[in-house]
Amino acid sequence: MTLEFHTQHEAADAQFARVDTVSIIATGTQSTTAYLGGRAPIRLLVPGGWSSTAAIVHFDIADTAGSYYPLWASGTAYTVAAGSGQAVSVDPTKFYGVKYIRLLGTQARGTAVAQTTACTVSVVSRLI
Repeated sequence: MTLEFHTQHEAADAQFARVDTVSIIATGTQSTTAYLGGRAPIRLLVPGGWSSTAAIVHFDIADTAGSYYPLWASGTAYTVAAGSGQAVSVDPTKFYGVKYIRLLGTQARGTAVAQTTACTVSVVSRLI
């Protein structure tokens, strides 16, 4: 977790965005954990080194940093399409009450895809 200092105006603004990072090791499929702490992701900043075959991001969620579950919405796994070097929008309403998230890069049909190099994805979140 990154310690940030904000101006008085930023601290008073509930919409102020925070950026946390999660990492995926080379040959890994899952990211490290991001603590949301009452925030919801609004955007993922996907690095240029992101594996092009991991075109879909699935979200695993948890209330404690131990047991993770795939996030489902309206009967299907909640996913976003992600490409190398993209800022990807995320629907924050899917994350109400979620404390922890981790990302899983997959192919369109849901098969996990290992990253060819280590990469760091930025998770932009705001208070909800």
